[in-house]
Amino acid sequence: MLDWLRRQDPARVFIEAPDVTLTFGEIAHAVMDRPVHGIEVVRPGLDIQSVIDLLAVMSKGSAVVTGTVETTAIDPSDAASVLFTSGTSGRPKGVRLTIDNWAAAASASIQHLGHGPADTWLLALPLHHVAGLSILVRSAYAGGAVRMLPGFDPVAFATHLRRGVSVVSMVPTMLSRVLDVDPGPYDGLKAVLLGGGPIPSRVLDRAGAAGLPVLPTYGLTETAGQVATLKPGAPLENKAHPLPGVDIRVDPDDRIAVRGPMLSPGYVGEPDRGAEDWLVTGDLGRIDDDGALRVTGRADTIIVSGGENIDPAVVEATLLRVEGVQEALVAGLTSEEWGMEAVCLYVGQANPAQLETALRQILPGFMVPKRWRQVAGLPMTPMGKPDRDEAARLFR
Repeated sequence: MLDWLRRQDPARVFIEAPDVTLTFGEIAHAVMDRPVHGIEVVRPGLDIQSVIDLLAVMSKGSAVVTGTVETTAIDPSDAASVLFTSGTSGRPKGVRLTIDNWAAAASASIQHLGHGPADTWLLALPLHHVAGLSILVRSAYAGGAVRMLPGFDPVAFATHLRRGVSVVSMVPTMLSRVLDVDPGPYDGLKAVLLGGGPIPSRVLDRAGAAGLPVLPTYGLTETAGQVATLKPGAPLENKAHPLPGVDIRVDPDDRIAVRGPMLSPGYVGEPDRGAEDWLVTGDLGRIDDDGALRVTGRADTIIVSGGENIDPAVVEATLLRVEGVQEALVAGLTSEEWGMEAVCLYVGQANPAQLETALRQILPGFMVPKRWRQVAGLPMTPMGKPDRDEAARLFR
């Protein structure tokens, strides 16, 4: 990755941050000078030092981004980075991504979107997620600039969208909040990549009214980011076209499967998949006549809310440790703001405020259910299992 930085014009700006602006030459020098001691664990923030740490370790060793893993389990000749994602069981899995995977993903993005040295990509997504890190990698590969904000604030974000930014990545919740503070129109934007979960139709309608060039996108940690994005200039619809070099199919059970040079060789501690092997995802979808992918849902119980994965079993297990809760059932409900939101039925004497307080002391805030209902007993299926579909119906 250091070679990518060196091949760019050293005087061109690469990173714009609130307190400093650094060129490709300055970043390349800092990356080269930053010592790397074998395989390192990097837990990045949205700051210059994190950018240098990530690029240095990915260039010289193997970066483990968030999560924990025995570094002896990673072959540094294989993985440039290991990103952790939650599987359907809720247990984190370390996705091994090679430099070739990252290069293939960046090249496909450039061919599909047409971004390059003249573009500036606005970054407010966390660098421990593939969505945030891929912005950094794509821009390093393409020679474009990254304007990095310290976090997401809708007012500041909307302001920067009007100040020389040409490409941006967002999740639906972010877009809704930006349009709440500034409904547009916005000029100068080339592409607004929108992904990370279901996109409510109301959000797309508002984006269209604001004149935003929204491109619904579908990607995975296992593919170093996007593998399908609406073609620039196409009518705004909730679908995504496969990127160059990407094969996408939908199996008879409606599961989406992907294949391509950006696909990870496998997970930490597991055998490599073959070069021609497909990854069968937990997502459901269908293929349009024009080859575009429409994502229709999940094949498992994971709730994707605002771009974050919520495992209901983890929330339920935590709630059962709270005084005043005998039973709990968490389900996903369609939400205009979040795409999906977690809701909870529970049996017990505790009130919702007590439950929220208790959960926030243990779990990330995004995992706390948005709505609660106290019931005498949980709905059950004929097999005697808690019925999540019925729980969601009760909230509707």
